[in-house]
Amino acid sequence: MRPFIKLLLPIVSILFVVPSNAQTTEEIEPIPVGNFSLPFSQQPGPFVSFGENILDQGQLQLYVLTDAVLGKNTLSTDLIPSFLYGITDSFSLFFNVPFTPENKNKSAHSSGLEDIWAQFEYAFFTKKTLDSIDQATIVANITFPTGSSEKNPPTGLGSCSFFIGGTYMHMLSDWFVFTSPGAIFTTSHHGEKFGNQLLYQFGFGRNIPSPSGWIFAWMAEFEGFYVWKDKMNGTIDPNSGGNTIYLVPSLWISSNKIILQLGAGYPIVQHLFGDQPSNFLLLQCNFGYAF
Repeated sequence: MRPFIKLLLPIVSILFVVPSNAQTTEEIEPIPVGNFSLPFSQQPGPFVSFGENILDQGQLQLYVLTDAVLGKNTLSTDLIPSFLYGITDSFSLFFNVPFTPENKNKSAHSSGLEDIWAQFEYAFFTKKTLDSIDQATIVANITFPTGSSEKNPPTGLGSCSFFIGGTYMHMLSDWFVFTSPGAIFTTSHHGEKFGNQLLYQFGFGRNIPSPSGWIFAWMAEFEGFYVWKDKMNGTIDPNSGGNTIYLVPSLWISSNKIILQLGAGYPIVQHLFGDQPSNFLLLQCNFGYAF
């Protein structure tokens, strides 16, 4: 029990203590063992939770993420190529171009380009010691209406949306823990407005003994989101919105060049408003390559 308590203490303390400097960076690097045996960009990080995408200045990573959400008479799939670029050592750009091969809601089907989004992240607090790394970031993005809100099921919101959130990560050579609260604010288009969302996410994991030059780790994440009801033609849709929490166990594998994450999620809480089909399985795979 003691190692897990030690792991949680920094997260508890940062909720009550504001760093005295806008950015704090310790030059000490952790001993290169376990989670620290590869560069910072290749160390374990969130799978389904947002953020913690900080790279060295000038570093580029390309990703392809695929996922599928299965429900009762419903199916939602994504194929998302993206790139992550380190503008500075503490400021990054993450650009995503999502497609859906197939969306299904009972007898209705749709596919095509979804809403493209660009995300910026700034690490305002970083502290490194010989046996730990702590980092806190601010995350913001904008989503552009490149998908369609008129398709059934929709492939986009029909208007821009905005996201703001924050992350905190504490990593030891064997254990790591992170949390990331945030919110999505949608805008209206021709009397239609999809519900705002509140995201609350938490995860932890542990290093698995790995071959030299590799990091293997398992992690478990709790991905929670509360969605407000949609408004269509100026009228609130009673069959929209709700609160869902997924438990997502996953596997992390990385080397100096590649990152591979595999996992599956199960809704442990699913309270949907009105008459909506429930989901019962999330499958996701993420592959990245560093240049």
